[in-house]
Order: sequence, then structure tokens, then C-alpha cells
Amino acid sequence: MTGRRLSAPPLFAPNGARLDPVDLDLLRRLQEDAHIQNQALARTLGLSASGCLKRVRRLEEAGAIKGYIALAEETMFASWSMLWVSIKLRRRAHKRREAFEAAVRAAPEVIEAHNVAGRFDYILKIALPSVSAWDALRERLDPENGFIKSVDVLPGLRTAKEKSPHPLLCSGERN
Repeated sequence: MTGRRLSAPPLFAPNGARLDPVDLDLLRRLQEDAHIQNQALARTLGLSASGCLKRVRRLEEAGAIKGYIALAEETMFASWSMLWVSIKLRRRAHKRREAFEAAVRAAPEVIEAHNVAGRFDYILKIALPSVSAWDALRERLDPENGFIKSVDVLPGLRTAKEKSPHPLLCSGERN
């Protein structure tokens, strides 16, 4: 099929609202610079300032924009240990997954947590003052030793790539 461009399927916000190409461009620009002033954002999108602000508010209300964050320079925390922890749950723990996930969400040391398929059930990105602090965190995550079956702890050496936008928001292509 040469010469034919396959279009990506439509995208929808969590509330079901369909996202049009201008919405995707707006999201792309905000992911590049969430601090951009509304007038500058409107100008880059070819919208009026009020129209742009309405779109941003609609995307926020629809759940397409969850929030805004500032990424801190990780070298400031060089004295801390960054760990990637793979966790396999006990078979019976799968029924109480919500309790384990609540403990993970309550631990500020857990920067990210992903439920995955494969040999492990979860992969966690954790920041600790030292690798030896892992034992205390594990105890808080699983105080009765009822959830965690096995763990692989990998110390992070350096970040090769930080968070980046979803690939659909990186390209200049429009749906």
C-alpha cells in the first residue's frame, strides 16, 4: 500500500469526549511546555485566547489533562538511591490487590508503580536515601508478609531518557 497513509484511530478523553486534531496539538504543546501563557499557546494553535482557554478547561474537565507538574533535575538527588523493584505477589494476594496498591500509593518513596504481565506483577520506581532503606519500605508495603512472594531490586545508575509525551503527541501528524 504505497502512497496511502493509514490514519490512527480516534482518541477519546476519559469522559468519552472525542479529541480532535486541535485538541491533540494543544496537548502536544502543553506537554512541551506546561508553563506556556495562554496567549502564546493560542497564537501557536491559531486560536483566539478565549477559545484556547475554553479548550484547555474542557480537556481538564474531560480528564484528558490530569494535572501539571514540574520535573525536578534528578542530579540534585544524586545522594539518594533510585531503585527499580520488580515484585511478584503471592497467589492468594491477587484477591487483595487493592490493599497492596493502596500501600504503594501511600508510600512517597514510590515514584511510579506499574502492574505488568509476565514474570512479575509490578514494577516500581523508588527513591530512597540508601539501598539499605529498602527493607523498611518493604515492611511498610507488606507488614504482614502476606502480599509479596519475591522481589528483584535493581539500582538505577543514571537516567538515559526522562518522561516524554505519548508518541501520538510527539509527531506533527494529525488524526
